[in-house]
Amino acid sequence: MKRKLVQAGGSLAVTLPAEVVQEFKLEKGMAVDVSVHPQTGAVIIRPGVRYAESGRVTGRFRRLAEAAADRYADSFRELAR
Repeated sequence: MKRKLVQAGGSLAVTLPAEVVQEFKLEKGMAVDVSVHPQTGAVIIRPGVRYAESGRVTGRFRRLAEAAADRYADSFRELAR
């Protein structure tokens, strides 16, 4: 899908189609990750990591936190001494 660049203050911006906004549950002010693929030069826009929704941590965040806790459990024990 093609989009035009628009002026936003001293920067340029790309608008997202409504269907993309709805699909990824994006909201005004939400952070997104912008990167450039090193080989193709493609600009990649991804929703930022959501840590909480409706006052509770997300399942993804919980899994990431548990994996980190498991991976570094020995180090955490040593640091707690």
